[in-house]
Amino acid sequence: MRSWILVPPDNDKALDSIAGSGADAVVLDLARAMPPAHRAKARTEATNWLRSHREQVVAARKFERWVRISAMDSTDWREDLDAAMEGTPHGVVLSHCRGSEDIRQLASVLYEIEDRHGIAANITCILPELGSTPASALAIGRLADELHPRVAALTWDAVSLAHTFGARRLRGPAGRWSDALAYVRAQVLLIAHARGIGAIEHPFRDIRDTDAGVRIAETARADGFTGMFAIHPSQLAGINAAFAPLESEVSEALKIVSAFATNPGATSLAIGDRLVDRAELERAKRLIGED
Repeated sequence: MRSWILVPPDNDKALDSIAGSGADAVVLDLARAMPPAHRAKARTEATNWLRSHREQVVAARKFERWVRISAMDSTDWREDLDAAMEGTPHGVVLSHCRGSEDIRQLASVLYEIEDRHGIAANITCILPELGSTPASALAIGRLADELHPRVAALTWDAVSLAHTFGARRLRGPAGRWSDALAYVRAQVLLIAHARGIGAIEHPFRDIRDTDAGVRIAETARADGFTGMFAIHPSQLAGINAAFAPLESEVSEALKIVSAFATNPGATSLAIGDRLVDRAELERAKRLIGED
């Protein structure tokens, strides 16, 4: 999935228009900062919206329904999760994820809720938001060996990390991420590809600078990310275009899939002047929609 948009569920206008926005995944953001008096309303609105868009019978473009919940060390995450699961979302974005233990704890609670509501076991996916603090950033590498099967993709949290150590900028000359942020970003990208799951880029926050937003989305795709978060519908067209597969990529993917279909027992095959393994086969299938 290319485009993921964060939507404030306490904003009725945003909720009413988001279904036709063109996003591949709509993420209702219960973890965002909001007055305590708004939080109960936001949970109720999130549940209702998830239920009302479950079928998408007349939708011009199908999209997945996700919810971003508060951090596991907060007092709000369980109520956020309960509200989300009432609407049977496709998955949960875990904000400020500290590492594999947070993911395991969330997965265990999800299993209990699925069983209680008669939802198919292990169907609810998890998207951890990594690197929000220096400690959690240094723990990312452990996920290469400890990633839970529910994890469908990885993303990261540049803004929160920068705030924790007083960074005055996210990007340096030519728009490059500062060193500490680039380190986290690279780990997220490498682990996602090592485990054969999606890598979703951090959102670009300046919605007024459309040209810069498009350039950053194109850079993320060129670097190997499979999708990107948006914070406003105006960013979605640029993200969808940046992450759309090129004709040459589709052609190459079809060749890979066809070659392995002809040789189903092969662990690797020579295709053109390259030796292609089964990990690349899985990437090719995802690119042409056969995953």
